[in-house]
Amino acid sequence: SDAEELKEEETEDEEPVSKEDKKAAKKQAKLNKKEDSYKEKIDQLEADLIAKGEEITQAEADLEKAQEKEEQQYEDMKLRIKYMYEQGDTSVLEALVASDSFTDFVNNAEYVQNVYSYDREKLDEYVETKKEVETLKTTLEEEQENMQTMQTEYEEEEESLNAPIEEKQSEIADLDSQIQEAAEA
Repeated sequence: SDAEELKEEETEDEEPVSKEDKKAAKKQAKLNKKEDSYKEKIDQLEADLIAKGEEITQAEADLEKAQEKEEQQYEDMKLRIKYMYEQGDTSVLEALVASDSFTDFVNNAEYVQNVYSYDREKLDEYVETKKEVETLKTTLEEEQENMQTMQTEYEEEEESLNAPIEEKQSEIADLDSQIQEAAEA
């Protein structure tokens, strides 16, 4: 560090360094170490904020996909309901009654059951997708609140850490000038 280089220069160029100079150099090294520690804390907070931002971006993408899926399922269900309305329930009953044989009747009944099961399955999928969208919305809102809290904490922490850093930098500048004066004397 600068203090060590300055100390080496002093020992090479001049007579032994005084006790006060050694104390000043030690204090300067200690202050540099504290400043580095504060800067590391700030860097860690920034990294945490970036990670949270990436989580929010992913949550937004997941929500968008789920909403698109929900819309598509809703449109498919509307189309199916429209078809069922236009055809009417009588077509199912007519298909069963109009069966030519018992085998035909069983086949038609199985077909009706399969259509009903398919419709029910699609409705269940739609309900599940709606739940997923709500869950993702809630998660996203929570993540955004957490991000806001982290941002506030970061700003407060940065402010509380920058004040000592500036104070320590001032002290380091004073020590530098004292060392310079001692070296010139």
